[in-house]
Amino acid sequence: MGIHTEYSCNECGFKLVDSSDIFWIDDEKKIHADMQTVDSSKKSSDALASGGIFKYYCYNCDNYIYNFHVTRKSRFISKEEIIQLVEGLDDNIKIIDFDNRFQSCIHCRQDVPLKSEKSFAIDNKGEFFIEDSLYNDFDSKQFDFSGKYYGYYCNDCKKQINKFVILENNANLNDSLIKEILHDHTNDLTVYINDTFLVCPNCDDELQVLGESSTCPKCRVGLLTIENQTLFD
Repeated sequence: MGIHTEYSCNECGFKLVDSSDIFWIDDEKKIHADMQTVDSSKKSSDALASGGIFKYYCYNCDNYIYNFHVTRKSRFISKEEIIQLVEGLDDNIKIIDFDNRFQSCIHCRQDVPLKSEKSFAIDNKGEFFIEDSLYNDFDSKQFDFSGKYYGYYCNDCKKQINKFVILENNANLNDSLIKEILHDHTNDLTVYINDTFLVCPNCDDELQVLGESSTCPKCRVGLLTIENQTLFD
């Protein structure tokens, strides 16, 4: 189901239109972008690659930034092809990223399939916890750092790839120390620090999601209010 929202500024009357959009790349490697509906969702589920389009705004540059987040990718299309097609879709400023589940072998660089997904954490005594992520995300406990574990296996290299994505770093440990600690629990690994915000590719300022009660991007005085909102199947 898609949502189409119309905003207006309570001071200057500026109008802003937003919608829940998705994109997909079909079997002929043509890219499409549309509002998320039953029909578009069906097309995206059968596509070579697909994902969501998220609209951000940089108050410093006065620019809209579009984040194409790839959540599904077939082995018949490469990351490089996806990036090229997304970049060529239109003239909008874009950030293109891939879901944490995607991983290349750190030895031969081939794409490797996801075999397991869990939550992990390390407490202040160095004890390592890892459990099924469907049942435990450690939200109610205190740890030095925690996050998601993704396990892969490369059939070509006969290597296990263990990917740790750090979501909470309560002890403010640097990347090198986190990797050193994790090396005590696994042999092959990659570590990613997952930032909770996106930054503008032009000025590095933090990007904002414009919505209800956001500062008007035109007059910078008034606030955006919802004027109309429609749901689409």
